[in-house]
This record gives sequence, structure tokens and C-alpha cells, in this order.
Amino acid sequence: MLNTDHHHDTQRLWGGLYADVDTRRPMLNYGASPTYPEHEVESLNTNTEPAPNPCLVGLAPLTFEVLSRLYLADRAGEQKPTTLSSTRFTHGVIGNILGELDLRTHTREDLVTLREQLVMTRKPSTVNQMLMKVSAVLNWGMNNGHLVKAFDKKLKFTKGVESARRAFNQDQIGMLMDHASRLPEHSWKRWLLSLGIVTGGRLNEISQLCVSDIQTLESGVVVIHINEFGEGKSIKNKRSERKVPLTDGAYGFDLQAFLRYVETSRLRGSVSLAQIGYRSAGEWVNQQAIPQALGECYIKGLVFHSLRHSLASLMQAKGVPLTHAQAVMGHASGTVIFDTYGSGVPVETIANLLEDLFAVGSK
Repeated sequence: MLNTDHHHDTQRLWGGLYADVDTRRPMLNYGASPTYPEHEVESLNTNTEPAPNPCLVGLAPLTFEVLSRLYLADRAGEQKPTTLSSTRFTHGVIGNILGELDLRTHTREDLVTLREQLVMTRKPSTVNQMLMKVSAVLNWGMNNGHLVKAFDKKLKFTKGVESARRAFNQDQIGMLMDHASRLPEHSWKRWLLSLGIVTGGRLNEISQLCVSDIQTLESGVVVIHINEFGEGKSIKNKRSERKVPLTDGAYGFDLQAFLRYVETSRLRGSVSLAQIGYRSAGEWVNQQAIPQALGECYIKGLVFHSLRHSLASLMQAKGVPLTHAQAVMGHASGTVIFDTYGSGVPVETIANLLEDLFAVGSK
């Protein structure tokens, strides 16, 4: 049995597998651009209170709310709708906390206080993500002449940010597949859980699969094509598009039964394979399926995403080349490309790799 209790070391070593300034537009004018004498610029380059600048007298405060509006007017078009919604929400929270603070004269202490207020009701990892959005706004402000200095460097927490998600050991993976296989062949829940086990796909990637995304290549290898072609589909980034082979028999996965499900969906005119939405799928698999399947072996923190940790950990333990593992998990580098996308690692190579991997992992 391969136990993956070492997954925290795996996360550190294989980073991305476990967990992503253009100024071509004219600068948006916000009052007069201040000119700082050389000795005052030096003052701003320290973590101390900058000396008062007479050029700022009479100017309305450049608050985070104002700078956020300028930033989004320039950059909103570069973000996906879901990302933009998250950005606007975070900016609103930050703006409420910073209030009328004039960012032209902000100090390191101002941002440290912001961080302390955020972490009072949030996990350090969540606060770090919010601070990244603060940094994006402040750095955009400097690049576009609104700010001279930003004190956002090394603000993020380095302790207490470990993911609460765990990895399944191989016995637990077998229990999950056994639970899935007991569900009806016509139930999407069966295939949601099974595909997560044998591909390491993200919950949203599996949930948005279409009938056309299940493909049989000329070599006979059956793959799922993870992509964002189609209404409402979205992937994490461009490197997430990939074709992952389906390994018949992995932990008991029944490929022919899955293909019958796909064909039934096609015959009834369904585009999507899922019978329930992404949110409902997450609630079912995390709150019901996994606890029920594992019984007394269940530990809080074991969720659908833990399947990615487990597969990454298994690949590392068995010496799978990092570039091959990246290709499976959706963190492929520019040199790792599947069949129709150009030269690189052939999908058949990945298929053989997974067959050998699961043959060992299932024992």
C-alpha cells in the first residue's frame, strides 16, 4: 500500500501540482501628478512616514476605492467574469477597511494594520490571496504614475497557510471507487467520483464535461478533453487545457460502462454529461459520498480536491517525470503538448504511464 501521508513534502517539492505592466492605454488622470524632490523620494523608499509634500495640498485623497476604479477601468477586460466578480468583492472589502486613507502617503504600518484586520475573521491563506489583489492595484498605481511608492512587499503570511486539504491513501482510493461503482450506471454521481479518481481533474473541470469531450483517438486511447469550448465552460488557465487518458480497470474503473453513459447522453440529445450543477456536485461528493464511502476512515479535510493531491503524490512516489505529471494535472509547460496541439509528449505515452501507475497503485 502506498500511503500518501508525506503529501505536505510533496506539495513543497511539486508546488504547482498541488494548488497562477502593460501600460498601453493613456494614463487616467486623477488630479495633478505630484513631483517629488529627490530627498523626499528617498524618504518614500523607506518604511517610515514620508515627509509632507506641498504638491499634495488641496488634492482629494487617493483612496483605495478611487484607485480600484481606475485600475478596473483599465484591467477589467483582462479578467474572466468569475475572476472579475471576486476581484470587485475583494476590492470592496479592502476599500471599506482602508477608508479615506490617502495612498499617496500611506505607510508600511497602514498595510500591516490592514492585514491584521483581515486575518481576524479569515484564514491566512485567504488573506494572502486578498493581499495579492491589493498589490496588483498598488503596483498598477505606481506604473501609471498615481503612486511613487507601495509598501506591499513581504506582507503575506508564511506560517499557518498550509492547505487544510489532505491526500487519500491508496486503500481509501479503493474504497471510494468501490462506493462509486455501486451507484447506478446511469447516475452522473458515479462518473463524477470515478473520473476524479482516475484523472485527478478539478471538480469544475469534471462537472462541465460535454459529450463531445469524450474522445477515442486513432490509437484507440479514450481521453477526456478538458477545455473551455462551449457556453459557460471555464478552465483555470490556458495550461489547464489537456487530454487525459482514461485507464480501464484502474481501482475497478469500468470504461465500457462509462462510454455507455456517454452514448446514452448523446442519444437523448444532451450536450452536458452532468445531471447536477457544480455546486450541488461539490456538496454531494464532499458532504455525503466521501464520508459514507470511508466510514470510520474518514478524516475532516478529505474532499474531492484531495484526489488531485493523491494522484500527484502517487506519481512522484513512482518516479513519474515532472513534465509528464504536469501534463496529466493541467500544469503543463510549453513543451508538454498532447497530440493535436503540436510536438511534445504523445497522449499514448501518458496512457501507458497511467496504466503502469494504476497497476502498481491498485495493489
